[in-house]
Amino acid sequence: MNSFFNRSRPVLTPTMPWWAGILPWVAFGVTQEWSLLWAAPLALTVFVLLYWRVRLALPPLDAGIALYFLLYSIIAFTGLAQKMPAQLLLALCPAVLAMTAILSVVLGRPFTLAYAQRYAPEHIRERHSFFRANQIITLLWVVGFATVAIAISTLPMGWKPAHAAIIFIAVMGATVAASIIIGRWLHMREIRIET
Repeated sequence: MNSFFNRSRPVLTPTMPWWAGILPWVAFGVTQEWSLLWAAPLALTVFVLLYWRVRLALPPLDAGIALYFLLYSIIAFTGLAQKMPAQLLLALCPAVLAMTAILSVVLGRPFTLAYAQRYAPEHIRERHSFFRANQIITLLWVVGFATVAIAISTLPMGWKPAHAAIIFIAVMGATVAASIIIGRWLHMREIRIET
């Protein structure tokens, strides 16, 4: 396990502003109101156009989002969306994101690193401990995404979409809070070790 955390830190590229990342989801949500069939293909098209326009490398989590839109498009066009339980269709997104997040750690590019490096001072970004902390925080996100996917996919009879939304908001809110707390604890621990 020790060699797992001692891999070299990858060079990361800048990312799009946060509001640009929301545009495919807006297209997905609005289009679902009139066509379940075309919602994901339109969202995927918006996603591809955004990245093609700015010519940025695709960060790991964004690759997972693109994969989700692609899988959802396949499911919709093959008619599986009508045959699948709605819980499984809703659980697909967090399941894909959990797999993407764990893959980003395995490949040595924890997805949280791209976001953390925007706000961390340069002298901290250069430390291996910063990279290691982001591996740990990304694993925390894997747990959060997987928990949401499992909880939504196992909703009992008589569930409502609001139940899935509550699960998503509660677990992801806890994941964000835990990420901040653990990130600060790891940072403070590093400071204590240095002094």
